[in-house]
Amino acid sequence: MEKMTQAAAKEMATNFKRAVKNQFQCGHSRSKKATFTEMGIELSGFRRMLADPEKLDAALAQARKDNEQPFAFPKGLHLSIDHQIKQVAGLSLVLLTPKEAGKHVIVYLCGGAYFQRPQKTHWQFLERLANATHAMVVAPILPLAPEYTVKDAEKALTTYYEELYSQHPTSNVILMGDSSGAGLATAFCESLGQHQQPQPGSLVLFSPWLDIDLSNPLISKFADQDVMLDAQGLRTIGKLWAGDIDHHDSRVSPLYGDVAALRNVLIFVGTEEIMNPDAMAFTEKLRVAGVRVDCKIGRGMYHTYPLYPTPESDEAIQLIIDRCMRE
Repeated sequence: MEKMTQAAAKEMATNFKRAVKNQFQCGHSRSKKATFTEMGIELSGFRRMLADPEKLDAALAQARKDNEQPFAFPKGLHLSIDHQIKQVAGLSLVLLTPKEAGKHVIVYLCGGAYFQRPQKTHWQFLERLANATHAMVVAPILPLAPEYTVKDAEKALTTYYEELYSQHPTSNVILMGDSSGAGLATAFCESLGQHQQPQPGSLVLFSPWLDIDLSNPLISKFADQDVMLDAQGLRTIGKLWAGDIDHHDSRVSPLYGDVAALRNVLIFVGTEEIMNPDAMAFTEKLRVAGVRVDCKIGRGMYHTYPLYPTPESDEAIQLIIDRCMRE
C-alpha cells in the first residue's frame, strides 16, 4: 500500500469518523458491509492517485505498458463460472456463461477512468450478476487511454455490436456499464439513435461519467464525501480520452446528446459521489424526452456501489432482474 502524507491520513481519519457516525445514526439505512467497503475503497489510494499529478502520470505510463499486453485476468482471481476469452475482429471479449443460461445477453463495459483494464472487483461482480440473472455476460476489452481515444473504442464497440445483433434479438440485449464504461455505453446508445440502428432492450448505468469535463458546479458539493474519485484528475484523463473531439460532443459527454431514441434506462448512483449531480440531470433529461427511466439513489452510498458484495448490491441486481428481464 502506498505511503500516506499526514494530510491524507488526517482526511482518512475524518472520513472514518464520519462513516462510523453515519453507521450508528438513528434511521441510517446503509449496511455495515457498505460502511466497511467504503473504508476499503479509501484505503486503496485510487482517489489520492488521481489527485496527485505525478502519481497520475506514473499510473498512466504504467497503464500504457499494461494495456499493450494480451488480456489476462488479474492475479489471484478465482472464477467458478464457465469463462472464456474470445476474439472478434481483433477485439478481446470475455464471456461468462452461467448454468442454464437464459435468452438475455448482458454486454458490460467496465469502468476504470478510461485508462485501466477491468479489476478483480469487476469480475467478481460479473460472476454474481451472471449467476443471479441466468444471462451470459460479455465484457469487451476495449482500447484505452493514453494510447487510444474514444474514436478507437467506439469503432471496436460498433464492430462487436453488429456481430451481436446478427445473433441475438436486440430486445434480449442489456447494455450495462459502470463509471466511464457507463458513460461510453450511454454515448454508444445515442450514436445508435443518430444512425437509426436498433437499441438494446435496456441500458443500465452505475454512476455514469456523463460530462468529460465534470463542469456541473454542484459537483464541488460532493467532492469531500467521495472516497474514490477526484474531479481534477478525471478531467486530465478526459482530455486524453477525447483527443481532438470537442468536449461537448456526445461521444465523450453524452449528457449533451440526443436521448430520444434511448429505451428502458435504469440508473444507479450514490449520494456520496461526484457523479451524482449529472446522473440526476440526465435522469430528468430522459424523462422530459419521454424515455422510460428509473433512477435508484443509494442513500449514503459511494461510487459504483452495486459492484461490491453488499446487501445494497443484492438489491440492485434484483431490481435489474425485475426491471429489465421480466416478460
